[in-house]
Amino acid sequence: MSRSICTKRGCTTPQSRFGLCSKHDYAKNRDWHRSRQKRMYPKYKKKILIREKKRYDEKRDEILKRQKDKREANPRAARKYDNAYYQKNKIHLANEEKKRYNKDRDSRCERERKRWNTNDKFRKKRSKQIKKYQQMNPEVQRRSWEKRYARESYAFEVTSDAYRYMIMAWKGVLMKRDTYCCVYCGAKGKKSKLEAHHIIYKRTQIKLALIENNGCILCRKCHHSVHKLNPIKYGRRKKL
Repeated sequence: MSRSICTKRGCTTPQSRFGLCSKHDYAKNRDWHRSRQKRMYPKYKKKILIREKKRYDEKRDEILKRQKDKREANPRAARKYDNAYYQKNKIHLANEEKKRYNKDRDSRCERERKRWNTNDKFRKKRSKQIKKYQQMNPEVQRRSWEKRYARESYAFEVTSDAYRYMIMAWKGVLMKRDTYCCVYCGAKGKKSKLEAHHIIYKRTQIKLALIENNGCILCRKCHHSVHKLNPIKYGRRKKL
């Protein structure tokens, strides 16, 4: 039995619902269809993702070319769409980027370390980017320090805030002992940016982090030079 034709003028597609084809029915009752899709999506999520992935793999080149042409035709609208999409899906995109980063983290760190040590132009450019990012996102740096203090405070069985004050007091003791100057080059004052240096690194032995004889005062330049000689590769500390 042949199906009736869509009642919309000029359309020869078979009817789907209410005398209309699926295309014109969706255009007329868009809100109802979208609400139904949201309700049914969790139930058929796996099937939908498999179908969409298969479709994308088959027409990948065509889809990418169409997107590229669309961007080149109106780059301003494309940037606006990207920004809106990022703001809407910020958490999901951050989690996906974290998964991709952790997948080949060691090789990425090694590659970045090699470029940093050998390419002066890249080091200056990246330093500016880091400084700008820290100025624009101070809360990110604050969370990073909080995590670090929380991670290191477990060895002394104190809170992260208490450990932070203990480190500050430890630095004050070293400053007084070394007469407020770099023990290597003798630099003094605010311009030298004096920092406390652990002789046996915290990553090696966290229990020695607050011992007076396990530290000295260095200027920032000398501190960086000493850490470049560190044979211990950078990595996440493993909890004992």
